[in-house]
Amino acid sequence: MTNINCSAKCSYENNGKCTLNHIGISSNIAGTGGDCAYFQPRQSKSSKDKQY
Repeated sequence: MTNINCSAKCSYENNGKCTLNHIGISSNIAGTGGDCAYFQPRQSKSSKDKQY
């Protein structure tokens, strides 16, 4: 396993490290995630999304 620092608001980021543990076909061809080809935006949890 590699140790890759990550500060992006990505679903794979945890405590400043990348937790992606497999490599596949990149979904970020246009480069919208900065320097990371595997960037996936983190889903924000708003108060509207909470279920009671």
